Amino acid sequence: MQEQELISRCGANDRVAQRLLYDRFAPLLLGICRRYAGQQHAEDVMQDSFVRVFQYLAQYRNEGSFEGWIRRVCVNTCIRHLEKAKKMTVDYYGDGLPDHPVEPDAISRMSANELLDLIDKIPEGYKTVFNLNVIEGYNHKDIAQLLGIEESSSRSQLTKARKYIQRSLEATQKVEL
Repeated sequence: MQEQELISRCGANDRVAQRLLYDRFAPLLLGICRRYAGQQHAEDVMQDSFVRVFQYLAQYRNEGSFEGWIRRVCVNTCIRHLEKAKKMTVDYYGDGLPDHPVEPDAISRMSANELLDLIDKIPEGYKTVFNLNVIEGYNHKDIAQLLGIEESSSRSQLTKARKYIQRSLEATQKVEL
């Protein structure tokens, strides 16, 4: 079934089409939810995302890709989940993380699950900005607006997330030696 027909049929509450849409996009949304909400809450947040997708499907205007639209709905749902759980905090203070070099290919040697586990361990505020900027491609102005923070806070949180990842990679390298 073509995407446009699938969207139209979902909008008409066709349960078969809704299941097809769910099956098509569930792996993508689960990955997004896993990055933001962690393994423990990912499936619940994904279900909430699909509820919102079906609830607001009439607002999709065929401008840009449907996948992009559904990703934005999911990211917004993840952010609302974090706010509701009060997990998202912005750290305005430095934490003294070191700036030691890491082997250039350290990340390329990691499996996808190892990388997801590493991202999952980033403190929530850092992780949210990291996901929005590095994974989703949002700029700092959009992140600030979405999260209700200053652009400088977004930049700071991203820097701290990268330092956290770097420190974690350094610790991994020491263990391997």
